Amino acid sequence: MASTLDEGRTSAGSAPATRRRGWLPFNIALVLPAQLTLMAVVIVPTLIVVWLSLTDWQPTQNIPWYDAEIIWFWNFYDLWYDERFVNSVWRTLFVVAVCTGVELLLALGLALLFLEDWPWKKVAVSVIILPMMIIPVDAANAFFMLFNEHGPLNHLITLMIGQPFEFSWLSHPVWAMVPIMLAEIWQWTPLMFLLILTGLVALPENQIRAAINLGASPARIFARIMLPLLMPVIAIAVLIRAIETFKIFDAVYILTRGQPGGATETISMYMYNGAFVYFRFGYIAAAALIVLVLVVSICLALSKPLKRHG
Repeated sequence: MASTLDEGRTSAGSAPATRRRGWLPFNIALVLPAQLTLMAVVIVPTLIVVWLSLTDWQPTQNIPWYDAEIIWFWNFYDLWYDERFVNSVWRTLFVVAVCTGVELLLALGLALLFLEDWPWKKVAVSVIILPMMIIPVDAANAFFMLFNEHGPLNHLITLMIGQPFEFSWLSHPVWAMVPIMLAEIWQWTPLMFLLILTGLVALPENQIRAAINLGASPARIFARIMLPLLMPVIAIAVLIRAIETFKIFDAVYILTRGQPGGATETISMYMYNGAFVYFRFGYIAAAALIVLVLVVSICLALSKPLKRHG
């Protein structure tokens, strides 16, 4: 009888211990919901895009996407010889290089100006960062009206030269890119300015004061002391803006729709037309994967300064 009671106690006492050993560790239980959400939001759609890139599925085929016919890598092969796709990629890289470079130079100059104290400095900062608060579609619409054939810009040029000037900026195969890039630069230079100004304010003052006491010129101080210390901040700012500029869509859609003749079509505009105008979802999924690899490569290249200064 006693042995039976002891066995009962032992089995009853070991049950909670067994259940405790079966529980998840506390640290894993904390991050598991976030990991599952990440998998659902990122990994699952990515796998669907990979699947679609291997098919020729279109919504107009009246079949589910998971029943589409597999054509393997023919979409990638066609994209390699698709002149319109290749041109849109090169055009987007050009826009990224020009916009990011101009934004960096403007932001660096403004940030150096705002290191000194002067009247109305706070008001000037508020005015500079104002474009960043505007909805991108509204900003693009403002530039659409500005560069219209009968808009304020042509009227101003007419007053300056003393004769009628009516130039179709938005329908010119070369000059149509200018309003698009100006809209992007105008709206997002404030973000680059804030990042650079934050980095300049955080620079150690002892080295700069020592250089001033030794008689170094402001240009030499900037080139030899401030700029090297600022490189990690510049790399982060350029990386952020390059990724965002690569996705430029609002300005292109509002100003030109990628016209004339695809001369202003960026990669985002190309994928929009391919997916929602021509309904070639499988083809555009392959293009999206190529763009993903390209963006990751750009990020790795721009992150090298961070590793060197880490």
